[in-house]
Amino acid sequence: METTVINTHKVEDFGKWKVGFEAGKSMRDQAGIKIKGVYQSIDDENTVTVISEFPNPAIAKSFIESMATSESFAKSGVISKPEIKILSQTF
Repeated sequence: METTVINTHKVEDFGKWKVGFEAGKSMRDQAGIKIKGVYQSIDDENTVTVISEFPNPAIAKSFIESMATSESFAKSGVISKPEIKILSQTF
């Protein structure tokens, strides 16, 4: 069952964050993670929301746990604790 993850966080600079995010593409591809969209808040371009699809809940939870301690996450300029929602589609 595919699992949707909605991740919102504040970054110091969107351009810097985007470079780091794009650098993680091969890792996401290997894990079967599909990015459905990347959004910026209309009120603050440095508040970013990423909507992604994971192959299953276990992979989503594992990825999120590793992301929280990831050096690359901090290097990309994330400056707030992410607000993360893990969802499964009911219909």
